[in-house]
Amino acid sequence: MSFRLPLLAAAVFALSACSMFSHHRHKEDAPVATAAPVHQALMKTLIGDVRYELPQAVPADAVLIVTLADVSRQDAPARTVAEERIQPVGASPVDFMLSYDPAELKDGVDFAIGVRLQQGDKLLAINDTRTSVLGRSGENGPVSITLKAVP
Repeated sequence: MSFRLPLLAAAVFALSACSMFSHHRHKEDAPVATAAPVHQALMKTLIGDVRYELPQAVPADAVLIVTLADVSRQDAPARTVAEERIQPVGASPVDFMLSYDPAELKDGVDFAIGVRLQQGDKLLAINDTRTSVLGRSGENGPVSITLKAVP
């Protein structure tokens, strides 16, 4: 009997320590573990494609940058809401998907898609017309954007 009591005490102590560790760990990890899927579930996407014709082949190291920006304020630079960088750039048309937080869509706000095809710092092509999306004056997608080559 004297052998069972210390063994039982050690087992109880070990279980209580595991329980405390498990509870402590669960408290810290639970918000992080549940926050990411909930936040992702709240995200929305805008899809479309980019079309271009260039006088030369697209360089292998070129990147296509598609941005969703708040363009409401005329006196301030556009605020980027979402961006996708596509590399390598395939043949035209190139599909894109921008994920954004719908909480960014406030009443009275205008959004536009901007697209640039560049190689390093060198601009190869850009969209030269405004493509309004979402917000008060735009489409919800899919959108098609045509780029103009930069001489």
